[in-house]
Amino acid sequence: MSLAHAGLLLCALGIGLAIGTLLGAVFLRAGVALYNWQTGGASSPTSVPKPAFGKAMWISFDICVAQLVVGLFIVALTGTGTTVVPRANEKGVDVVGLLIPVLIGLFIQVGILCAKLPTTFGRAIVVTLCDLLIVMLVAGVIAAIAVVVLAIA
Repeated sequence: MSLAHAGLLLCALGIGLAIGTLLGAVFLRAGVALYNWQTGGASSPTSVPKPAFGKAMWISFDICVAQLVVGLFIVALTGTGTTVVPRANEKGVDVVGLLIPVLIGLFIQVGILCAKLPTTFGRAIVVTLCDLLIVMLVAGVIAAIAVVVLAIA
């Protein structure tokens, strides 16, 4: 790999991390708001305090970096994701092996939320699931729009 390619990859990683931090902060605040709405509002004794946008960005940045480091470590350790197209007498992508970093990433997010927000582990799990639900809904809407636009074109 040339120096130009390495620089380009680092630049793309930095841009992706910045965008991921911003979007993660928006989704985190929305996830906390959804959790609080389910539990009776922000004044409920079981509510989770909604972080300010700057604090939500730092939490999201910590989550992104921790998931990136642990995910790369797991991929390097297990070798998952290295075979995309199977060769003769080889199986394809190991889906179970690729799901392990996703589950570990969710527990990383729960742990960081537990540490950075004054909340319990159980509440952090539900906030993480609310966050994931909102991300999946937004991604589904964007995918549906893309399908409609591509079908028209």
